[in-house]
Amino acid sequence: MGKAAREQLTRALNEHLNTIHETFQMLDQTPASSLEKVGWKEVIQTGEQVSKQATTVGMLYTGDTPGVKALEENMAAYFNMLQGFLLLSHGSSMGAGPTLSSCIHKTVKQVTDSSFMLLQEAVSSYGSQSKSQKLSIPRLVGAVWDACAALKKTPTTNVTAIGRAMTQVAVSVKDVLREMKELKPASSDPSDESSGEGSTKAVDKSNDDDDSCDGDLGNDLSPEEMKIVQLATAIVSEILVVIKELIRSITALLQQENSNGCAISVDSLEKLLKLCQGFGVQVDELGACLYPPQEISAIKVALEKISSFTKETSQQILKALQMILVRPALV
Repeated sequence: MGKAAREQLTRALNEHLNTIHETFQMLDQTPASSLEKVGWKEVIQTGEQVSKQATTVGMLYTGDTPGVKALEENMAAYFNMLQGFLLLSHGSSMGAGPTLSSCIHKTVKQVTDSSFMLLQEAVSSYGSQSKSQKLSIPRLVGAVWDACAALKKTPTTNVTAIGRAMTQVAVSVKDVLREMKELKPASSDPSDESSGEGSTKAVDKSNDDDDSCDGDLGNDLSPEEMKIVQLATAIVSEILVVIKELIRSITALLQQENSNGCAISVDSLEKLLKLCQGFGVQVDELGACLYPPQEISAIKVALEKISSFTKETSQQILKALQMILVRPALV
């Protein structure tokens, strides 16, 4: 009976999963202009209902094994709620640029994936006396709760999404800059050389300690290598200043968006973000090349790309400023 019931539940589950999978594909498409935009608050509220459905699944497994009919009904109600959640999420992406769409897609996928895992486990453990399987249900219910709670942290506007993405780039660049500043020249103290055998023994001992090895990395640069490090550090410092200024400007735009609407197009902001991300990639490359032995050819390539990104960023900022200046005349 247990095996037959599990097979019946599995068939029902697969049908629901196929339907949800087809609906989820809609998130990869741009909503039709005829659709009415859905507020993100409505998506959050539906997510809370999905969370309650997950709680119900957990409650069914707190005591004796639930009946097949009870689990089928719960499964149908859960997937109906999940279907509505996906449709509302699709409607909320109206007017969303690539960055905001990506944020929405990622958050919604977490809710969908965690729900799938919960219901698959509920079906596979049906009739099982395994204690570990029964204990896995509450853990998976908690994963659905966390995914639904994350909806409240999802950016709701293009400006916010782009601002957060730029902040991530700034944090990465700041980390690389800190590592650059930790690079040190090789010691020129004669006593280091005269220590002889004692130094050799100390080095041999440190080879067994990964932390010590990591700490010594980048502490033996030649004067010529240090000059390159100092030049690169100055360049990366300026890049970080530029990114911070862009973030500050976007923060101001967010305040403006809340009152009079954004003065800069989403397309322009997306281009600036892409350039910032390009800076981030090249800064990572540059930082990795500074450790001895330095890769001069790779450093030159990174600097050339940074120079190109700098020119493109300046042009994009000028275009954005022109949009702000002409906007009052269009109102």
